[in-house]
Amino acid sequence: MCLRKNSVKHIKGLLFVSDLYNRIEVLCVNKGINITEMCKKSGASRASLTDLKMGRKQSLSADTLSKISTFFGVSIDYLLGNDPEKTPAVTVYDEHDNIIRLDNETLDLIDSLRTRPEMKMMFSVSKNATKEDIIKAVKIIEALKDESEGK
Repeated sequence: MCLRKNSVKHIKGLLFVSDLYNRIEVLCVNKGINITEMCKKSGASRASLTDLKMGRKQSLSADTLSKISTFFGVSIDYLLGNDPEKTPAVTVYDEHDNIIRLDNETLDLIDSLRTRPEMKMMFSVSKNATKEDIIKAVKIIEALKDESEGK
């Protein structure tokens, strides 16, 4: 994959695509999908992304940014380059109504639960399991993984 640089400009036949488009493209690549698939799943307009890529637009509407940020679980500020970290798009509170920040590992787990039915099923089944049951299940999964990797 070849990512493009900075704001959209045509200079001597070269196409420079916006940082916003690049950031969205990287998120797609990391998720193993293309821009078109992301647009279909998120409800974002593919035409808007094409216009952004080709320089006919300098940004996206608030609605489109919201759909894309929700789909990837990042903040709109992250998409716009105002926040270097993939800050969660939602505010999460603990049992004392304190705002908590979700780290990247937790965000990845949430994304797995959202996008992988088998992970959701495993979580669902283990919801009422004891700590000991979960430890046993983890050991079984690790043994199966080792077996499939030929260890």
